[in-house]
Amino acid sequence: MKSKNKQDKADWSKGRRRRAIVEQRKYLWYPEAIEKYASWLGLKPGMTAIDVGCGLGYLGYTYWPYFGKGGHYIGVDKSEKLLKDAEKGAKVWARGGKAEFKMGDAYKLPFEGGFGDWVMCQTLLMHLEKPKEALKEMIRVLKPGGLFMCKEPDNLSAGLSRQFFSAYEFSHDDFILQAKINLTLHEGRKKLGRGDQSIGNKIPHMLSELGMRGIDIRMNERVHFLEPPYESEEQKQLLKILIKQHTNEKDKKYWIEQGREEFKAGGGNLADYDRWIEIMDKFLAAARKQYKDGTFACCTGSYFYIIKARKPR
Repeated sequence: MKSKNKQDKADWSKGRRRRAIVEQRKYLWYPEAIEKYASWLGLKPGMTAIDVGCGLGYLGYTYWPYFGKGGHYIGVDKSEKLLKDAEKGAKVWARGGKAEFKMGDAYKLPFEGGFGDWVMCQTLLMHLEKPKEALKEMIRVLKPGGLFMCKEPDNLSAGLSRQFFSAYEFSHDDFILQAKINLTLHEGRKKLGRGDQSIGNKIPHMLSELGMRGIDIRMNERVHFLEPPYESEEQKQLLKILIKQHTNEKDKKYWIEQGREEFKAGGGNLADYDRWIEIMDKFLAAARKQYKDGTFACCTGSYFYIIKARKPR
């Protein structure tokens, strides 16, 4: 089944999308949490794992220490460029087992039914027009009793939360407008077939409807915070990402134009959207000054879920 969703066809092998799948994953989950998740998931050496929408193989090298000895990792993606780069990277981390990469579509995986011990994905379902169809396909290629795992966010809730930034104090009216903007953008994305960025907390119910058992869910413990003098490597990496995001005028123009399209599709009044851009311009100007002075601070939570389930025997 081929989706008409433009997001399904987006090229993640270059530009701003490539940077996102490299930079944002470096400190995405606490290392000690990964160890706990591996135990919670019941990972063991020798498993055959299928990673759908694998990108550069992030899930493969993250969990390889827990299943890779004698194991078989297969990364599936639609991008030939990403697959080639992932294959090169796997020569470093995939030792003691086998890692390979295949071109494939999340709606039609290149495996026979009951092939894998473990099927997984991360930040894939949020971009799909028909995530439940992709889930069905992932379940199809699982062995009876096999493990399903996904990591997906609820970015809408994150956008509706009260966050701290030293550069700008958002008023109550600003906060209400922000909520209105985020809710409208969310609806617009869905109407344009660009996925559901709050899908994370809906997946357990989808899995239940698809007949999966042993469903359980955890939330990422990661807190994104910056406090001068930025002592940890995690803080230095986050600061680097924020400076790049907030000073790249080309990217800013792209996101404003895309947001305008989505806001309009969601039924919003463009005067509200333009007002929000004015507020964000004030925030960005203040943030850039604090970046330069080395005084920028922030603290924001994470609405990012890890979900597991088992295919009935």
